[in-house]
Amino acid sequence: MNARMLQIRALDKKLSDLKTADSIIPRGSSWINTVREAIGMTAFQLAKRLGVTQPRITKMESNEENLKISTMKRAAEAMSCEFVYYFKPKTSFQNLVEEQAVRKATEIVQSVNVNMALENQDISTEDAIKDFAADLLHNKTKQIWE
Repeated sequence: MNARMLQIRALDKKLSDLKTADSIIPRGSSWINTVREAIGMTAFQLAKRLGVTQPRITKMESNEENLKISTMKRAAEAMSCEFVYYFKPKTSFQNLVEEQAVRKATEIVQSVNVNMALENQDISTEDAIKDFAADLLHNKTKQIWE
């Protein structure tokens, strides 16, 4: 096993507890609104702590996905929280990399197989893709993203 795969597995393990983060915030709400209401802070009180108007807080809560990270950090600090963000893969980082390696291997093998078929030398596509994907994963990971 190579160091990159160990690194990917370690990252997946670190994030395993966070995989359910989607269910933390009620649908139609925002982090700012959810935390603010949970700690019993009004929009006016948060606005005062941030040095903005109460309508600005309402706008921030309804448009949270478009806020700057620095704004999210300031809002978190104003509510005595720490702002943390991360990239969550749709499955796991290991699956993400393996699937990309198979896609890249498929693309390359199919291209090569067309030329080899013209010379009547085509190979078993399934085995070639599997072998080439494994080689990409273990020896040429950066090439899978080209």
